[in-house]
Amino acid sequence: MTNRTLLLTGATGIMGSWVLGEALSRGYSAICLMRDATHAAAVDRIKTVLGHVDRTQDLHRVKVVLGEASRPGLGLSQQEAEDIRAAADLMIHCAACTTFSPDQDAEVWATNVDGVRNVVSFLAGSGVPLYHVSTAYVAGKRRGRVLETELSVGQEFSNTYERSKLTSETMVRAAFSDGSLSGAIFRPSIITGSTRDGRIMQFMNFYNVLRMIDLIARRRMNGASLLRVAARLDGTKNLIPVDWAIQALWRIIEREGPSNQVYHLTNPNPMPHTELAFWANEMVRETGLRIELVDRIDGTPSSLEALFAAGFSNYLPYMQTEPLFDRTNTDRALNGAAPFPAFTPAYFQLLLDYAREARWKSLFERELGRRRKETSGASLAASAATLRKPRPVAPAAQPQRVAFEQGV
Repeated sequence: MTNRTLLLTGATGIMGSWVLGEALSRGYSAICLMRDATHAAAVDRIKTVLGHVDRTQDLHRVKVVLGEASRPGLGLSQQEAEDIRAAADLMIHCAACTTFSPDQDAEVWATNVDGVRNVVSFLAGSGVPLYHVSTAYVAGKRRGRVLETELSVGQEFSNTYERSKLTSETMVRAAFSDGSLSGAIFRPSIITGSTRDGRIMQFMNFYNVLRMIDLIARRRMNGASLLRVAARLDGTKNLIPVDWAIQALWRIIEREGPSNQVYHLTNPNPMPHTELAFWANEMVRETGLRIELVDRIDGTPSSLEALFAAGFSNYLPYMQTEPLFDRTNTDRALNGAAPFPAFTPAYFQLLLDYAREARWKSLFERELGRRRKETSGASLAASAATLRKPRPVAPAAQPQRVAFEQGV
C-alpha cells in the first residue's frame, strides 16, 4: 500500500475509470480534474464511476477539482495549480477525444493536442512525472513491425484522431528530451471489456461491429443470405481487455517509474480477421445469413452491405491494414507479470452479453435512465398515496397552528 497521490484526467472514460479504480486499490489517493459545470455534478459522476469499478468505499480518497485540460493552466487558479503540483506524486493523462468522425475534427484537435500542450506546460519543471496515454495507432497506415522507439516516419493517417495523437506524443517526447519533464508514454490498441464480466464504460469502435452482429443475430435482415465485408483476409485486430491494460500500465509505472520510455499495451497475438469472421458466423447461423470477408465488393452491394458500409465508413480503414506492434519495452518491464489472457469465442460472447444487458447504453446513460425511473416511480407513489390518504380538515378556529403543522 502507498500514501501517494495521483493527478488524473479522463477519470470518467473507458480507460481512465479503470486507472482510477486500480489506483485506489493500490492505496493511492486521487485528484481528478473534471470539466463539469458544478462541483456537485462532478462528484456525482465520480460516484457513478467508482460504482462501476467496485471502489465506492474509496470516495473519501478522491478529490474532485473543476478544470479542463484544453484550457491554459488547465483552467485552474494560480493557487489551485500550486496546491495540486505540490500534492501530486504523479500524473496520468487519459483525457482524449477518440471519435473518428470528420465533423468533430476541431474538438479532437483541441482535446488531444491543445490539451496535452497545456498538461506539459502545467507540469514542466515541477518534478511531477507525466504518464501520457497515447495510442498504438500513431502508426497510422504503416504495415510490418512498429517499434516502441519509433514515432513519425512519414506515415499516412486514417483520420485526424491518429494524427492528433502523434502530434501530442511528439510534444511529450520533446519535453522528456529537454529535461523539463520525466515520465513515460503508453500506447494501447483497441480496448474491449473486462475478461471477468465484459464490463466497459461505453461501447465504441470495435463495439460497432459487435452491434451489427447483434442486430443480425436477433432477426433476419430483409431476407438477405450474404453480407460481404471488405477486409484483408490476412489482417488482424489488436484487441486488449481493459482490465489487462490497466494491470500492465500500473505494473510498468511501479516497476520502471519515469523511464521516459514508450510502452505498447497491445495483444502479442492479435486476432486474425478470419477467426473473428468465424465467430461472427456462429453467432448469426440461425438467421441463415453468412458473413464473408472479401478483398473488395464487386458489383452492386446489397441493401445490407450498403447499410454496413455507411455505418462503418469511419472504421473501414482498420479492416485493411494493421501493423505488428513490437513490445520490447513492455515485455521487459512486465518480466512475465500480467500475462496476456487467451481470447476465445467465450470471451466475445461475454462482451456481447454485457452489451445486450446494458442495452448498448453507456454507464452514464444507464444511470440517468435509472434515476429518471426512480424519480418517476417516486412521483407516482406519492400521487397514489395522496389519493389514498384522507386529507385532514383544519379546524376553522386554529388556522395558524394548522399551517405550522403542515409546514413541518
